[in-house]
Amino acid sequence: MSDPLRLLQEASLEAHTVIRDEIVGLFDRYGETTPDVTPTLKMLFAYLSSRNQAVSFLLSWGYSWDAEIILRAFYETAAKILFVCFAEDVEKPDLIDEFWNKLGSINDRRRARKAEFSAQFEETDSVSKAIFEALADERAFDLDAKGNKAERKRLEQKWSFSEIIESLDGRMVDGKPLVGMKSVLHIYGICSHLVHADSAALDLIADRASRPKDELLLLEAGHASRILSDQVSLTWFCAEALRQHFKGKFSDTERFHEAFQKTTKLGEPLQAAFNDSQRAFYEGLK
Repeated sequence: MSDPLRLLQEASLEAHTVIRDEIVGLFDRYGETTPDVTPTLKMLFAYLSSRNQAVSFLLSWGYSWDAEIILRAFYETAAKILFVCFAEDVEKPDLIDEFWNKLGSINDRRRARKAEFSAQFEETDSVSKAIFEALADERAFDLDAKGNKAERKRLEQKWSFSEIIESLDGRMVDGKPLVGMKSVLHIYGICSHLVHADSAALDLIADRASRPKDELLLLEAGHASRILSDQVSLTWFCAEALRQHFKGKFSDTERFHEAFQKTTKLGEPLQAAFNDSQRAFYEGLK
């Protein structure tokens, strides 16, 4: 790992520590003010942190494509946190109900159908068959929460990543519109290609394998830099959203902002170096 990239990685770990401490502090100081929402946000932040650690681990060992795959779950979690935190206060209890009960029931029904298929291929007296049959038993979930097909599709669409980002883009927060939210759609799409192992994913792998060595080093450093920057910036933004949700204050606002700015400053040259190496090629396409 190059020295500039190592410095960025160290700065990002420091930033995550600062941001984590502020998030914990917000929950400790203000969590009781929103008892109907706080438990869910706590669980989402815990899941975000775990995915963050997994991405960092994979990236540190050179598995950048695998890091991107886990990063997709990180994006999904961050989007849900922002969706809840930036909603109007009167809307938040309904969102939590949708998340756990209505969407939960939809997932239960889908899981039950799949379990029923699996049970057919297990031995009659096996524990596996008993488990699958228990999962397929409709008494295990709320039949009244099924809803009609159109309503189920509406809810799933509403909570999809792309729909959440669309709803957040331009939303007024503290009197100002959120701008740039749609910029994450492209990278999320790349992550999705890798998850689905489609032709675009194979093209990405082949493209990297065909790069000259000097260009490849710039590309890999820029790629790692972008992942690290995404992790810090989105976690930082989620912490800021949580602060606004609680209408509270950070314990050290200056340090919170400095940690984010430091990673941005260190990451920009690494991404710019690769972009500059490609300038002549793309200008030739005009």
